[in-house]
Amino acid sequence: MQTNINNTSINQSLLNAYSSASYHVYTKPAFIIKINQYSADLESLYVLHHKNTAAFITAFNPYSQALDLNENHKRNDSLKEAIELLELSYTKGDGRCGENNEVGEESFLIIGISKEQSIQLGTESEQNAIVFCDKDAIPQLLLLK
Repeated sequence: MQTNINNTSINQSLLNAYSSASYHVYTKPAFIIKINQYSADLESLYVLHHKNTAAFITAFNPYSQALDLNENHKRNDSLKEAIELLELSYTKGDGRCGENNEVGEESFLIIGISKEQSIQLGTESEQNAIVFCDKDAIPQLLLLK
């Protein structure tokens, strides 16, 4: 796993897109998390679930290679099964780049997941990076490649 942007094989434009994306969480009410920005809504979710970590992960478009929607849905169904096998709570969401208001890559915010488990799920889902949120409720980009 790479956490240093100087040692990653991910190109700079993708890193910029991941870092500036809006990660939409479909709770009631819905909220958005952003990389390196404290989220009071996320912290409230921690309190509600009696947990203090979360990860935002998708299985869409492995290693940023665009797949058709049906294949992406199959991949996310497999990710959902893996989350459920870990007996973790989750809510659906999506990641959106730039000022795009269209629904982005369908994702899951997984509550109470460890950093190691989130890295494993992201790696198994063939992702370049995932979003991990520690007890400080500040989402961090974790580079997996």
